[in-house]
Amino acid sequence: MDESHHQAAARSSAGGARAARGLTFQAQVFAWWAVRAIVEMPLTELGLGAAVRIEAVGCETGLPVDDVGVTVSGGGFILIQAKAGMRRLDAQTEDLVKAIDQIVRAFVGGIHTSSGVRPVDLSRDRLVIATNHDGSRAFDQLGIVLLRLRGHPADLPLRAAASTIAQRRALETFVEVVVTRWTAIIGRKPSDSDLRAFLRCAEVIRLDLKKPDGIDLFRSEQALRAALGDSLIDEPFSKLAGRGGEAAAAQRWWRRQELVQAVLREEAPMQPAAGPRRNCLPVLPQPYVRRGDYDLLDAGPTAERRCIAVTGGPGLGKTTLAINMANEAAQDFPDGQLFVDFRGFGPTAPMSSAEAVEVLLEQMGEADAAAGKDPEGRRLHYLDAVGARRFVIVMDNVRDSESVLHLLPRHGPSAIIATSRTRLGTLLRGTDVTHLHLTPLPTHESQDLLIRHIGADRAAAEPAAIATVLAACGGNPLALAIAGSHIRHLPGLSLDQIVSVLTDADSRLDFLDLHEPNSALRTVFSWTYLALPAELRDFFVLVGAAPGPDIDSTGAAALASLEDARTGLALLRRLRHFHLLQENAHGGFQMHELLRDYALSLCRGDRRLQDVHDRACERLIKHYADLAAATSPGTRLASQDSPRFLAAVRYAEEHGLEGKAQAIVDSLIENMWYHGRWNDCATMLRSITDDPSKPEDPEIRSYFLRQLAITLRRLGAHAESVEYGRQALTTLGPGRSARAEADCRYVLAVSHSYAEDHEAALKQYGLAANGFREAGAHSALADALNGIGWSLAMRGEHQEALMYCTRAADLHGELNVPNSRAADLDSIACIYQFLGDHKAALGYFEQCLRLYREIGYRANEVRTLDSMGNSALATGDRNSAVEHWLLAIAILEDIGLGDTDQVREIRAKEAAALFQK
Repeated sequence: MDESHHQAAARSSAGGARAARGLTFQAQVFAWWAVRAIVEMPLTELGLGAAVRIEAVGCETGLPVDDVGVTVSGGGFILIQAKAGMRRLDAQTEDLVKAIDQIVRAFVGGIHTSSGVRPVDLSRDRLVIATNHDGSRAFDQLGIVLLRLRGHPADLPLRAAASTIAQRRALETFVEVVVTRWTAIIGRKPSDSDLRAFLRCAEVIRLDLKKPDGIDLFRSEQALRAALGDSLIDEPFSKLAGRGGEAAAAQRWWRRQELVQAVLREEAPMQPAAGPRRNCLPVLPQPYVRRGDYDLLDAGPTAERRCIAVTGGPGLGKTTLAINMANEAAQDFPDGQLFVDFRGFGPTAPMSSAEAVEVLLEQMGEADAAAGKDPEGRRLHYLDAVGARRFVIVMDNVRDSESVLHLLPRHGPSAIIATSRTRLGTLLRGTDVTHLHLTPLPTHESQDLLIRHIGADRAAAEPAAIATVLAACGGNPLALAIAGSHIRHLPGLSLDQIVSVLTDADSRLDFLDLHEPNSALRTVFSWTYLALPAELRDFFVLVGAAPGPDIDSTGAAALASLEDARTGLALLRRLRHFHLLQENAHGGFQMHELLRDYALSLCRGDRRLQDVHDRACERLIKHYADLAAATSPGTRLASQDSPRFLAAVRYAEEHGLEGKAQAIVDSLIENMWYHGRWNDCATMLRSITDDPSKPEDPEIRSYFLRQLAITLRRLGAHAESVEYGRQALTTLGPGRSARAEADCRYVLAVSHSYAEDHEAALKQYGLAANGFREAGAHSALADALNGIGWSLAMRGEHQEALMYCTRAADLHGELNVPNSRAADLDSIACIYQFLGDHKAALGYFEQCLRLYREIGYRANEVRTLDSMGNSALATGDRNSAVEHWLLAIAILEDIGLGDTDQVREIRAKEAAALFQK
């Protein structure tokens, strides 16, 4: 490199040959980091992660470390103090003391950036001291120790990170100087935590040009040559070092694409068209909520052929994001910002690549220069123009990858942003393509966008109406903009009046319509729907109008009358390709609520589709009924299954399929009870019973009311349980069967018993027992006898109570009904507890526990273990009591009830027993 230029620059600012040598080394350090930026060498040795990349390199910036500074992705910074020829790692070495002083000041005072001062972030910032091959090899040992300290346990002394005597001496010297300079700057010594934090972000590097097996200048130059090959000028590393000298003299930063151009062969650039810079971008919609911190300069792993693919469903703001990115990057693309709508989805035919070339040539001012050439020649002319100049081109509304692949420049500094409603799988196979997938806005951003449209005062006045609008729009930016426009232009109506129409699918879509194609959600959705292959259109409607929050491959197969679930999965994935579905973590596919509204609207407007939909949903309900029937009580339902079953029950009840609804509920209630999922069960049952018009059959409605009464009783809502028990009885009406009436009276009796109204309970138990005898229901009769015994016990008539409960247990034993027999034994054990005979109680509880374990009734197993703990403690066996309670807690945690009042109560008893004197 030409050192005379650097000497002149150095004398003007620092003076003398020594400063010139320092400037030369700064330029070499700049070159080393610049190479790493160009060839994307990872920063793993600094503990910053393999994904972190260098964005810019600069010299003499006025930062606390004023030699070289490096910005990295994620907002991180590497501050470098470059000191050539530090031949000794000694506390008296002047250069070492100065270097450590600078990085300590940066650590305690913060990093000075162009936007101000910010504290050092240990996860993304590094403070580096760099010397060259003339420096002491002790710096290599120190670098090893500092790297090891990043993962060093806090409970071990610092010296434990040094595995050799040389490493220990190097660390001790470094720490000595750090403590000295810290004390001088702050006025106190650093605490142990301060020192460890500083050492975690500190780094020492010795750049050794004579050591080709290290990470050094020589290796960096080789990496540069390997990465850029024949496109290099003769001395690429010296060229970058020259840039470093220029940076030091001019106090400027060099971005990655400028560094790349510094080592490319100098070619005669295509002259830009005369006149002002061309900005052909459409006007950005306002207001606008930024969808993330996207930067074209950090778009891909190389500076050439930057391409960003923005994908997502209709109305999610892909075009708006692309235009916003292109506008923000305008200063980095001085030759112009171009835009072409490929019409991939819309009312007209998609644009061909040849048409797009014509539009782009016209926008960049090259149409005349390409005149007379055939279509391929015009395409190549376009590529040459893009490769030689600096454009950012928005290729909007692309139908598929093939539309744009032949229009991507092979090299050069231009950038492409392509947007599409499809996944663009072929385009995304390229390693130099960055993919941004847009999803609906989160609630807080949705609210922010709506407020920008209608004003904060109006939004604050009617928060409930705002919540209704947000729910109707579901985070879709286009829907929010349309809703905001409606509200803004209806100042005379309250929000409650405006949103009162948002009651069903058609009314919501009618509201989200400004009567222009691009501002009508139904129309915008139709462009994707009409672009679907014919065989997918019906399937889209079936999935969107089907009951349930999502659907899996087996459900899709039932819906479409397919024999193989794999075919159903293939159809779901084809809809996902058009971003009409999103796959969730449970293997289900979900459709946005507004798309579901659109599917329902299509279905209601077409008799053929409605008929197809009705038959498909009958198949789906049958599928869920069969699935529920095949679910054994001991098999815990997956979290995603309950909402699907619940939706199936609701649909069946609303569409005259009460038998299927009852079959699903019958199959699931006991499963939920077994696993203590009382709230889920109550939710499922309330969805049926809260609508008085469904079901119409009084016996079926009474059945659901009884199940809800039982579930509420298990939840401890005894008053509600009594009320639903009464409703179950009165719902039967005249002409009711003896068995149905007896069932209602039995459930009502149990509810009265838990509500501690034992007089009412005994009356209902007696009537229930008579009904069961009349119907010949012997097991149910035994249940009633056990209930009579329990209520007698609650009145203090223990001996008569034992007689009834024992008779019930014997009868259930003869009938081989283990669950009911366990309940009888539990009653007997509890009566013995009342009598103070805890040894006898434990014996009956043991029998009860054995039966519950055999049948897998884990929720009742918990209840029995809890009772056994009480009796064991009463007998003075504290260890056994604690053991029973711990087993109960373990089961509750295993079935997902580890954070409940029941667990807390048991833990309180356990703690009291342990500390009992």
